Amino acid sequence: MAGALTDCLVAPAIRLHKGEGLAEGLRCLREFDPRVFLIFGGEAEDVQWLHETLEDQAGHPILFCADLERGAGEQFEGLTPLPDAYALNILGAEACYDAGHRTAAEAAKAGVRWILAPVLDLHRSGRDAVNSPIVGHRAFHGDPKHVVELAAAWLKGCADAGGISCGKHFPGHGACPQDSHTEKAVAAEDLGPHLEPFKALLKQLPTIMAGHIHCPMLDDDDLPASRSAKVLSILRKQWGYKGLVVSDSLRMTGYGDGPHEQLAMESLHAGVDLLLDPEDPVVLAISLRDALQRGDLDAGRVEEAAARVHQLQRRAGDLPVAQPKPLMLGAGSKRLLKPLPGGSPGKHLPQPELALWLSGTRDTARFLEDWGVQAMLSSAPPPAKLPEAVLVIWGASAGRGLPPLPHNWVEAITKQHTILYVAGSPEAAEMVPKSAKGVYLPGISPALLALLFAEEVEK
Repeated sequence: MAGALTDCLVAPAIRLHKGEGLAEGLRCLREFDPRVFLIFGGEAEDVQWLHETLEDQAGHPILFCADLERGAGEQFEGLTPLPDAYALNILGAEACYDAGHRTAAEAAKAGVRWILAPVLDLHRSGRDAVNSPIVGHRAFHGDPKHVVELAAAWLKGCADAGGISCGKHFPGHGACPQDSHTEKAVAAEDLGPHLEPFKALLKQLPTIMAGHIHCPMLDDDDLPASRSAKVLSILRKQWGYKGLVVSDSLRMTGYGDGPHEQLAMESLHAGVDLLLDPEDPVVLAISLRDALQRGDLDAGRVEEAAARVHQLQRRAGDLPVAQPKPLMLGAGSKRLLKPLPGGSPGKHLPQPELALWLSGTRDTARFLEDWGVQAMLSSAPPPAKLPEAVLVIWGASAGRGLPPLPHNWVEAITKQHTILYVAGSPEAAEMVPKSAKGVYLPGISPALLALLFAEEVEK
C-alpha cells in the first residue's frame, strides 16, 4: 500500500503493568507496520521476551523505548532504580555519568535501547519563579548552566553504554505553571533560559521530545510546541537539528482537542517525526495512510520523518551494549539528607513504620512493600497513634502536581511530635508543619529511600 510509509511514524504503547502485552503488540502488527513501541512496566525478562517475539512476528527490527528518568528499575522489575535528577545534581557530575551508563546498560537487558531521558527542563525556585507542577525533582537544577553540565555527563554515560537518549521536553516545561498531562500548559516567562540546555547539548542529543507547551511569545497561533512549526523551526531552521523529534504522549490533554488525525498531521507538518502513544494507534495509522493518499499529508515530509525513524532503528542495532558498572552513588549519600524547618532528629534515625502516600510511582510502591511498610493514602485518616517516624512520599505526579499535606495529618503530626522523612520535590520540605523535626530526601527513588531504611540496620 502506498501509504504504508506513514506506518513507522506511529509508536504504540504497551502497558504491561495494566495487563497489556503480546496481544496488543500483535494487534498493531496485524493492522499496520510500526517500528517503535513505548513500553511501561513488567519484569525485565518478560519485556525482553516480548521484544524478541514482536521482532520475529514483524520480520524486521523493532525498537523499544521507555521513560527511564530514574534508571531502568523505574519501569522494569528486576533492574536498578536510580536517584532522581535533582538528587544526582547534589551528588555531582560523576554520579550523573554513572546513572546514564547504568540506565542504558540495564535497559538493554530488557531489549530497550531508546531511553526517553534526561529531562532538560528547569525547575526554578523563589518567590517570583514560575513553578511547574510536574517537573520538580525530575529536573537537575533551575540554572541552565548546571543543567547543561550535569545532563552532559548523563548523556555521555548513556552513549558510552550503547543507549540512545532523548532530551525532553522542548522548549522547556519548566516555564509552565500548568501540567500538560491534564490541562493546557502555557509558558509564562521568557523561554530563553529554558532553551539553553537544548541548544548547548544539541550534538549529544540523537532525539528530542517536543512537549505540549503553548509558547505565545514564539507562536501567536495558540498551538502547542508539538504542533507548532514556528516553535520547532528553532530546532530545525535556526539550530539546524537533524535528529529525530518525537512528540510527548498524544493521550495528554495538552496535545489539544479535535480529531487526532488532524492534530497528528499538524505535528508532522510542523517537524515532528514520530507520534508517541496515541489513544488507538491502529486508527491513527490507517488515517495517516488515507491522508497521504488524498494528498492532505505532504509526501516529502513523510519521507523525511520515516528516514529518521529508520536511521534510529539502524543506530540501535549497530550500538554495542556495555556491561553495567558498579554503582558508587552511595559515597556521598549523607549530604542528601537535609534537616526540615523544625530541625534534624539527630543522629538517631528510627526506621519509619508508616508511609503517607501523597504521590509516588510503581517502583516506590514495590520498595515499601518489600520493606513491610504500610502505605496510607492521604484520603485516609491518620491512626490514633502515629509511629515514632513517618515517611511522606511527596513527589510531583501527573495531573496532581504537589498536593498539600492534609490538615488532619498536620494536626496529628504536630500533636504527637512525629519525626518526618519527606521524600520528594524540593518544595515539599517547605510544606510540612514548621515545628516538624526530620529530614528531607530529594526525589522519590527507592535507590535513596533504601539508605534511610538501612541506616539503623548497618549500625
